[in-house]
Order: sequence, then structure tokens, then C-alpha cells
Amino acid sequence: MSFRPTSDLARFKDAGAADYTRRGMTPTSSTTDSVSAAVLEAAEAVPLDDSVIPEKPKSTKGQFLWTVGFAFAMVAVQLGQGILLVRLLGPEGRGEYATAVLYVQMLLYVGLMGGLEVICRYAAAEETKSHSESQNRLRRSALWLGITTGIVTTTIVIVLNLVALPESKQGLWPIAMICSLSLIGQHVMLIMTAVDRGSGEFSKYNTRRFIAAAAFPLLLLIAALVTDVGVMTAGILMVVASLISMGTCIIGVPHPIRGQRELRTKKLLLESRPYGLSMLVTDLFERLDLLLVMWLAPFIEQGFYASMVPAVYPLTVIPNTLGLFLFNAGANTDRQLKTSDVHRILGTSIAIQAVTTIMFMLVIGPLVLILYGQDFQPAIIFALWLAPVSAIKGVLQGLDSYLKGRGRPLAPIKARGFAMLVMMATTWLLFPSMGTLSIAAAALSGQVVCLIWLSAIVYADVYQQSQNSQVEGV
Repeated sequence: MSFRPTSDLARFKDAGAADYTRRGMTPTSSTTDSVSAAVLEAAEAVPLDDSVIPEKPKSTKGQFLWTVGFAFAMVAVQLGQGILLVRLLGPEGRGEYATAVLYVQMLLYVGLMGGLEVICRYAAAEETKSHSESQNRLRRSALWLGITTGIVTTTIVIVLNLVALPESKQGLWPIAMICSLSLIGQHVMLIMTAVDRGSGEFSKYNTRRFIAAAAFPLLLLIAALVTDVGVMTAGILMVVASLISMGTCIIGVPHPIRGQRELRTKKLLLESRPYGLSMLVTDLFERLDLLLVMWLAPFIEQGFYASMVPAVYPLTVIPNTLGLFLFNAGANTDRQLKTSDVHRILGTSIAIQAVTTIMFMLVIGPLVLILYGQDFQPAIIFALWLAPVSAIKGVLQGLDSYLKGRGRPLAPIKARGFAMLVMMATTWLLFPSMGTLSIAAAALSGQVVCLIWLSAIVYADVYQQSQNSQVEGV
């Protein structure tokens, strides 16, 4: 089977922007209400293919609200997970857990090697969407691709845990090894659910992703009721949860291992290389602060920092969701965005992020004390610095989605590479005076650099399209 790059791209969503399973917490309902009208206005500026979410209302507003609502539901589940971890492990234990899972988190999406996007493409093809047997063959291909990337990534993470942990934290390598085993199950789940997303079966997609997100916190809660939960126990439960996630995707596929496959793994890996390179740079940039914290901060400060990263995640949800629509806008050849559309979308997104960030910073202190406990009071200052980082990150994910929809996944690489240099230089300059807090400041500087650069790329792309259209019309 082959796919048509332009038409098929318009039929599926960007994998990175669609991922809502990274840990986070929900904002207050008043925050959501205050921005709904502005978000809908921005969403209306984006042309949307009606086939994207067929089970839900066909209007852009209906699809956007439903998508945002489900995203916040997923974040709420992850909030429960974050609270359980800090309550069960304490600040230092949370830092130890952050060390054990760091390389797993850093390479989770990088290790997919772009396979998620390629599976989405094939699933979006009409001949696949209209035949259940074609879908089953593609699901088997996705299963084998997930197993392959999972094994390769697990091997790399094991090596990193052996040779690239700080000397003071090398005693955690047995737990880190156990956590690395979760990658196979997570990869299978991520790539197999790409079939659901690409074919527009969002009911199945959302169900499977929700089960995957809920498995780990539910296991933590059960374990806490019957025994004391330490870092080792949390690592083992993480692996069990990944197997549950994988199982939800395999159930219903006849002969998943030995059945006929649509595409061979080697072919999929070859086609996924540009997206894999883009994901490598993107995830390294987004996780660089956590890597710096692991190397420069003691366990207790690492625990404070790591616990606040998911706490500020809700600030990415709304622009992240808008990015799904921007992906389709970039891939849509029937209607191209105009410069005025970019003004409207980007301006609205930045305004929303500014308002919600300010409101979030006003309430995060009391919320941390209530949800995490008095022991985490020193973590509040990290949340205040990381809130604008998360807000800008959400806008960047939307811009990145548009560029991927345009078939330009490599366009942001230079921007993110330069931003990483800015982050490391900022940390080097400020660490003697600010300590671990300098890493949060460095993350903010890197996000600002990327926002300016990616905005310029998007504006240039839209302008070039308009110029090409004028030339073709002459």
C-alpha cells in the first residue's frame, strides 16, 4: 500500500500534539470558563476536515470542546497519579523515582523513531479505513513495530542507566532497569492506538488511552491500601501498567503475532526517519531541564522540581488541542491559512496563555499545600517559574503541529538546537547564585527563543504559500 502525502496528511492528527498522557493537573473550572470563548474563536479560524472526529458533533466548536474536555479528563487522572507518588514517596523518594524514570521519559517518544506518524498515515488512507481486515493487518504491523522500537529503546535506556547516572545516584540503577522494561508495552500502546486515531475511530482511541493513563495510578492506589509503597514497588507497578496498556490494544485483533501484516517493520522504519529526527530534537529540548536537574540537584530538590512539572502541565492543554486543528490546517490543500489567520490564532493563544498563567500562579501555592502537603512548600517557587514555561510550550506544540501538517517536520530543529545552547549557557551563568532554580529560569529562556523562532517560520511559510498562490493564479 502507498499513501498520498498531501491528502492523507489532512486526515490524521499529529502524534506529538495529541498526546495527553504526560502527567499533569487540572486547573479550576473558572479558569476554563474564562477562556472558552477565545479558544473557540481561534478554533474557528482553522479549517477542519470533518472526518477527524466522526463520533462527535461535526462543528468545529463541538469537536474542539469535546477534545479539550477529554484532554482535561486525562490530565485529571495524571494529577491523581502525581499526588499519590508524592504522598507515598515524599520529597526525597520522589526525587529518586524521577531519577529512575528519567531516561525512560526522555526516550519514550524519541524511541518510536517516527513510527507513530507513519502508522497514522497508512491508517488514514481510504482503502484502510473502509476495510476491517486491512485495519487488522495494519494493527499487526503496528504491534511488531512497537515491539521492535520498544526492545531497541529499552536496550539504550539500560546502557544509559549503567553509564550515565551521577555518581551519587548510581545506587538506583536496579530500579531504573526495572522501569526501562515498561518501554515495550508503552511503545506498543502508542503505535497501535495510532491506527485508531488515523482511521478516525476516536471512541476506541480515547478508551484505550484512558485505560493506559489510569492503570498506573490505580495500581498505586491498590498497593497503598495493602502495603507500604517505595520506589522499587512503584517501578514494578509501572511495568505492570505498561503490560495492561499493551493488552488493551491487542485484544480484538485476531492472530496478533502470526497473522498477516500490511507492512514490514523495516519499510515503516525507513519511512519514519524524518519524523524520528524531529522527535529526537524536540524531546531532548523539552526534557533537557530534567536532565540538568538530575545531574546538578540533590534528591530532595529534584523531587520538588519533578513534582511541579506535571503540576503546571494543564497550561499546555488548550493550545495543544488547538494544535490538532492546526495540523489539519497545514495539510489542507483546499484552503490555505492567511497571515491574518496566523495573527488571530497566535494572538488569541498567547492572550489565553497569559491570562490563565497569571490565574494559575495566584492559586498554585495553596493548591500545592492542600494536595501535596506541607513538606512540598519549597516546591512552590519551582511551580511559579515553570508555569510560564509550560504556557509557552503549549503554544510551541501548536506551531510545531502546523509545520508537521505542512510536511516540514525538520523546520524547527535549528531553533530547538539553539534554544538548548541558550538553556545550558543560562544554567552555567545563574547556577552559582540561584542553584536549582536557575534550571527553571534556563527552561524559560529556551522556550522564549523557540517561540520567536517558530513564529517567524510559520509566518514565512504562510507568506510563501500566498505568494505561490498569486503566481499560480496569474
